[in-house]
Amino acid sequence: MTGKQSDPKPSFRTVLALPGHKTWYAASALIRLPVVMAPLALVFLGHATHSFAAGGLLAATHAIGEAAGAPLMGRRFDTRPFLGQLRLSLAAEGAAFAVIALIAGHAPVVLLAALTFLAGAAASGAPGGMRAQLSATSPEHLRPAALGLESALSQTTWAVAPPLVALVYTRTGAAGALLVMAVSSAAPLLFARRIPHTERSAAAVTDGAATGTRTREILRTVWPTALLSVAIMFLIGTADVLLPPRLEENGASPALAGPVMTAFAVASIVSGLVYGARRWPGSPFGQTACLLPLFAGAFALPAWTGAPWHLTAAFALGGLLFSPLMVIRNIALQHRLPQQAWATGFSVLYAAAGVGYGAAGLLSAALLGTSTPGTAFLVCALVTAVIGGVSLAGERVTRTSASPAPVSDPPVRSER
Repeated sequence: MTGKQSDPKPSFRTVLALPGHKTWYAASALIRLPVVMAPLALVFLGHATHSFAAGGLLAATHAIGEAAGAPLMGRRFDTRPFLGQLRLSLAAEGAAFAVIALIAGHAPVVLLAALTFLAGAAASGAPGGMRAQLSATSPEHLRPAALGLESALSQTTWAVAPPLVALVYTRTGAAGALLVMAVSSAAPLLFARRIPHTERSAAAVTDGAATGTRTREILRTVWPTALLSVAIMFLIGTADVLLPPRLEENGASPALAGPVMTAFAVASIVSGLVYGARRWPGSPFGQTACLLPLFAGAFALPAWTGAPWHLTAAFALGGLLFSPLMVIRNIALQHRLPQQAWATGFSVLYAAAGVGYGAAGLLSAALLGTSTPGTAFLVCALVTAVIGGVSLAGERVTRTSASPAPVSDPPVRSER
């Protein structure tokens, strides 16, 4: 089924025409929105009720909860009925955000942090579980298009969420933003049965566990792909932290970081659509080996130029490379794992991305204390290149032994 001449040319129209796929994308956007809103909304909440430091603590606790919970919760999506697990995850996340909004002005930071950790952990497996179902219910020749459309949707959410948080905050306060997040989490519960998903029998789950798809074995198989996820998101985290001081260092307003990041988001939306709209030569390994050095190079450019329009061009170039790398990462994981372990694998990538993003923040902050923002950009780009090189070396060593046996497409269910 892969690359057959009889397969029609992939297109987004064909993807959206598949049974239930429009519903999948609508649900995915609602599920992703509160996660993307959380950092800024929690910082505002902390500032309104305690301090900016408390807000930073809440945002960090939410991210830690996501990273800690993703492998476990992703595994639950592989070993339990999809609808039941999705409902449990989203209901727990929505309830946690709603409770935070209601008690924020009267509760200690410790309790709020515990609830933000719960919110992050509860829904951490949902993106991986959803992506696994998108891949499982899309014909193989359409998976790059389906994942490219998902990448564009994700970047659109990243572009929309911060202004939405700011708008709600100015109108209703920080608690209002948390309530919007709670509603967005709960909304897919109203039409969850219409999300296309595969039926997995208990025998299939048992067979999967018996053939080496336990979480520890999955980690041993996908570590090169997970390390690639670390490398990609490490550079994104670097950009978020270092861009404002780099602008200020060159006499520009740090507020220009917003338009520069918008250029990144728009470019990544476009490239996600372009990459998914056609077949590209080369294997995931070969494509990564070509694109990753260019991606690191794009974010090394701010080391030599700090003019706002130069930074905008560099970030737009980085955005053009970002979405294809993310799609390639997801396709590479599917090549390394049997289908019954996809949700776990995607959740491992989700956790790895969080680790990379968090590590970038720590290293960038440390570098700003000892060097200039331009130098910090260069050091972090080099770190990304090294991590990516280790990932590619691991991929080359392990890819032949890790290739799973082909799996047949399971029955698809889209209840209306």
